[in-house]
Amino acid sequence: MSMPALLRVYRDYIRQAGFVRFEQPHCTVYVAPAAKPLLRQHKAMELLRHLDVAPRPGRIQPLRGLWVMTACHRRLSELMPVWQRQSRQGKIELIRRLGATLGMVHSQRHSGTGDIVAPGTRPIGHYLLGLARKYHALARGERAPFQVREIAAAITGLWDNGGGTLTGNWRGFPPVRIWDSGLMIMDLSRASYSEPLLDLVNLRPQVIGLDDIAFFWEYFLQGYCATGELPANWRQKLEVLYKLKVLQALAEGRYRKEAMDDWQSRWWEQYDNYI
Repeated sequence: MSMPALLRVYRDYIRQAGFVRFEQPHCTVYVAPAAKPLLRQHKAMELLRHLDVAPRPGRIQPLRGLWVMTACHRRLSELMPVWQRQSRQGKIELIRRLGATLGMVHSQRHSGTGDIVAPGTRPIGHYLLGLARKYHALARGERAPFQVREIAAAITGLWDNGGGTLTGNWRGFPPVRIWDSGLMIMDLSRASYSEPLLDLVNLRPQVIGLDDIAFFWEYFLQGYCATGELPANWRQKLEVLYKLKVLQALAEGRYRKEAMDDWQSRWWEQYDNYI
């Protein structure tokens, strides 16, 4: 089916979803009812272009009342079919690849935080404090297992006035595809300059059917630290960010059980040699 025909068939869905991609063997077409998600996608892809972990973006242009961008890439395989037929060693290699890919994404730094199309000068500590206050205000009447002032005090003590790094802000699992020697990230439409550990907090290996989270994080961290870096106080920061995730779930009224389970798993406490 031609692209104009696809847009005609899926027009209502695209407008409702806000961002859709149509994957083809050697290219992916990104479509949105407004240009901003595509501008964000394009900017992030350009930032990562030299690392070969994202498709190569083309021009953004209007078509049939929508905005369209075509990005070229190698022939890619979907993650789940490949994951399901792997041996234990093959799964370890894929997990390491994922960690290394996110480490490379997080190597792109900025002096401030915010949308990568027009980032601001707000330091990361102020940004996180703002999130804590917003979620606390929205979650009134919902009982959290900790005080928001504890989170605020911890943020003030653990984060300085530095800026953020490129983050994907994915929920559950990064949208990746597999090629011969690496992974390619297919969706960066929510990318921003933020706290990189938030991408780890939002990552849930359970999404790909892996309940052994200790197995996942062991090899993910090996890959991550091969291309990126964790701060010396990364475990203390993760504790705070998981609490922030619980507060967000209470404020938004969704994903509460997932957020509580992830915080209570405390998987990060068993790792002390990834710095």
